[in-house]
Amino acid sequence: MRNDHRRAWAAGLAGAVVLAAVPVRVGPARAQAPSALLSCVQNRYGAKRDLTAAFAQESRVASLGRPRTRSGRLFFQAPGRMRWEYDGPDPQVIVADGSQLWFYRPDRRQVVVQPMDAAFTRQTPLLFMMGRGDFAAEFSWEERPLMPASGGVVSVALRPRVEAPDLVRLVLEVVAGECRLAGTVVEDAFGNVTRLVFSGERGDTGLDAALFRFTPPRGTEVVRP
Repeated sequence: MRNDHRRAWAAGLAGAVVLAAVPVRVGPARAQAPSALLSCVQNRYGAKRDLTAAFAQESRVASLGRPRTRSGRLFFQAPGRMRWEYDGPDPQVIVADGSQLWFYRPDRRQVVVQPMDAAFTRQTPLLFMMGRGDFAAEFSWEERPLMPASGGVVSVALRPRVEAPDLVRLVLEVVAGECRLAGTVVEDAFGNVTRLVFSGERGDTGLDAALFRFTPPRGTEVVRP
């Protein structure tokens, strides 16, 4: 169950097909150093008090051989709070309130809860969007010039400094001129790949703190691994 939580968060936590359009305005293409790009991304999100966006997710499970697509909305509030809402036909809600992680499956009338420290590692993708994490401390990369692709998006591949089966490679897709995250690709040691594409990002809108609290509905089974 712990790996399921990480995978859902990490990509979703967030495929080969772009599932959501990311409209951008870009200037002339120019090469960028990965270190400068990552620093810009971390500074952008580290300065935000809260964040909301839509996401589209495609997961390819090696043992199944076919992708699964999902979509929904995400919310972050610094430090350490988040909410992911997955749309049907299999709706799910993932809430981190700063100390506990809640994974709710309304169709099963069940919620799994565990301490955030047990659910996340420092290498968890998108952790920096919660006001935590440090690219330079947790990941390594090849320091070579990166050229923007179509739409001004630059892709930089990261590898965790501490090996973990849940994450062997993380690709960040960044709108270079804005230091905005357009998507992520997560690969694990078992050949599974999850891609998230983000759209409609808005920051510092004053999100209600109630979004990041979870109270199990009456009749819901509470599981603590």
